Amino acid sequence: MTEVPTVAVQFDRDGRIATITLDRPEKLNAMDRDMYRDISDRLNEIDRDDSIWVGIVTGAGDRAFTAGADLVTVHAPDAEADLGWRASRPDRFDLGLEVQKPLIAAVNGYCLAGGLELALVCDIRIASERAQFGTPEVRWNLLHGFGAQLLPQIVGLSNAMYLLLTGRFIDAAEAHRIGLVQEVVPHERLMARAYELAEQICANGPVAVRMTKELALRSRDLSTVDGIRYYQALQRLIEVSEDLEEGTRAFAEKRAPVFSGR
Repeated sequence: MTEVPTVAVQFDRDGRIATITLDRPEKLNAMDRDMYRDISDRLNEIDRDDSIWVGIVTGAGDRAFTAGADLVTVHAPDAEADLGWRASRPDRFDLGLEVQKPLIAAVNGYCLAGGLELALVCDIRIASERAQFGTPEVRWNLLHGFGAQLLPQIVGLSNAMYLLLTGRFIDAAEAHRIGLVQEVVPHERLMARAYELAEQICANGPVAVRMTKELALRSRDLSTVDGIRYYQALQRLIEVSEDLEEGTRAFAEKRAPVFSGR
């Protein structure tokens, strides 16, 4: 009898909202190589599909968002690997893969190592009161690679160093205090709150939402003058969009706008 492989990354659609669920709860949703690839593929799908306006990332079960990489498999020698050097490309979420749509991380438990990297590439992070966060890679002589570059931008250099160099865990309240998460909610309310936020974003103009994300991310490395020029270039595109016409008409008519994404 042929054994059917378990799908460890689930992908669901509910209208304009797509949800990626890491589904390996017996291993605290630890990610093997296939899961890293599948998560990245699903993020790419969210990025490309114009009918998806917001993505949510979460973990199955009550114990973990994800405990990070499955060290036994991810860092084991790969007999099929090409040992020749090649330039890195942003084809995986932990190597710089970018998504233009807003992403919400719904953190339901342990969010550690590569799992924290996955949460960090999301734009908004909400946490169950049971959640714990950490970068324990140094305990195993590993690097919190992409996360070590993102974390200081989000929580400040000193808070990032505190986590990165000690490898200790912090709870949801501490994560909220340092700005790592935006909300802490009762455990049973986590997914409902994530969908509430996603629906709130979906009620806004999708083109403006995506351009606002792009402007915020790109402006970090620009001078004020160059940032203003970039903003003006994007604003010209907004001004000729159908959704701007709908938005201004809805404002004048005192009703909720119905956006099309054009």
